[in-house]
Amino acid sequence: MSDELSVLEDNVRTSFKRVEWSHKIQEKQAEIYVSKYKTLETIRIITTSLTSCGVVSLIFVTDLWIKLISALISLTSVVISAVFESFSIKELGVKHKQAAISLLVVRDKYQHLLMEIQSGKKSYTELNDEYNELEKEKHQIYADSPQTTDKAVKKAREEFIMREDNSCSNEEVNRSIPDALSRGEE
Repeated sequence: MSDELSVLEDNVRTSFKRVEWSHKIQEKQAEIYVSKYKTLETIRIITTSLTSCGVVSLIFVTDLWIKLISALISLTSVVISAVFESFSIKELGVKHKQAAISLLVVRDKYQHLLMEIQSGKKSYTELNDEYNELEKEKHQIYADSPQTTDKAVKKAREEFIMREDNSCSNEEVNRSIPDALSRGEE
């Protein structure tokens, strides 16, 4: 393999791993929002039910403590509803999932490009042009993707057990791609 093809392959492998990393972060962020949504929705259902019970009990009981508890539960229900309206938690989860899927598609394209590099059937210029197009597609997805949190990064890191955010050793890439596309350690 020529030096320029070797350099191109190194860059494709690094891009592959970084996209895989970004995909996992977006996926974990989506999971965080879905979990948060489910929790808040459950609390909202419970507090709405309890508020209804409190209102009905006020018909039969005039104790101040029941009125206070009912008001507090009702306030909790209103706050959760406001959070849903203000932050669109469910929608954020969907957007992160869409970004993760888009990154997964690009990751597969990088993997295909690695296969093409190793097959030797295309010229360096053709392969480099494909790489540049993939880079544009990747950067557009990054630009369109919603912001992630440190918690999502931590969860992704725990799943990948990576040493550094930008670490892309051959071993790490090799764990993610088919054996036929893997490289020995240098």
